[in-house]
Amino acid sequence: MDGKRRERGGERELHNYRLELVFEKKIPGLRVSEALRRREYVMRSRHFHSSIELNFLIEGTRFFFVDPESYCMRAGTAMLIDHDRIHKTSLAEGYPPDHRNFILQLEREPFDGLLRQFGYPGFDEFGRIYSGACGFSREEWALILGIIAQFKSACDQMIGEELCPFLFLQAMELLGIFARARSRGISESYQGGRETGNGAREAGPDFASSADRLDSGVHQRVREIALYLQNHSAEKQELQEIAAHFYMSRSYLSRIFRKVTGFSVVEYLNFVRVRKAQEILKGSRMRITEISESTGFGNITYFERVFRSLSGQSPAQYRRGEAQK
Repeated sequence: MDGKRRERGGERELHNYRLELVFEKKIPGLRVSEALRRREYVMRSRHFHSSIELNFLIEGTRFFFVDPESYCMRAGTAMLIDHDRIHKTSLAEGYPPDHRNFILQLEREPFDGLLRQFGYPGFDEFGRIYSGACGFSREEWALILGIIAQFKSACDQMIGEELCPFLFLQAMELLGIFARARSRGISESYQGGRETGNGAREAGPDFASSADRLDSGVHQRVREIALYLQNHSAEKQELQEIAAHFYMSRSYLSRIFRKVTGFSVVEYLNFVRVRKAQEILKGSRMRITEISESTGFGNITYFERVFRSLSGQSPAQYRRGEAQK
């Protein structure tokens, strides 16, 4: 069913994303949207994309999983999610489901060049360095809300060739505010500042809100499982063996892992293996059959099928494309 789905037993309603959009604009290289949700919303599973995502939470409280960490995000905070990074947002337990967020999806072209022009590292390096959660000063947050208002106003009033450059500049201004605040938070974490983990600043009199890393309970267990799978992805292990390693049942491990990440254990493991295969394809001349074996797939047919389903191309096509860059 494309629209609303009802589950009578739990009084749960999952809505069509399009019905909750307050604002949306797409131009080549950039998609900007604002969504307001007054009921429970669960992001679709198996979620990752080639763009960098900058997600500002304007209202409400949400749980975010950004592989392999989990966060509790509050209004007045933001999350930058690197490209090709598994992520999921879900209902924060103990909080109402109401929330509003403003999201920028930034593509490699034109933002690799724009970032360099503004003195930042390129697309890949920027995503790697600044990925994570961030809180803002009250002045910064007021500026962010003003830029968001300008975004929407410009899309109503400006047309043609003048609109795209303006939106790119506004996006760069938001990236700049985020990068400064994120750098400040990371720096203070090394200096013994009031940090809540991974550069997420505690709320205080000068700060609009806080973003807390969730490092206990089921979220910590899922983090440990994800890191274990990353570090042992080349090994051929059954789900029962993985569950035994963490002293839990197979069904419980599967349930909590999918709930937090949106992936089954097998889907996540395949994703990790494909990422490692991509690195080998880019940096070596190893035969594809050997890569299949070394990354844990073993069966070349299965490897090529999974690789194509996640990347949209065969291993050989991926290698040729990378060689031409």
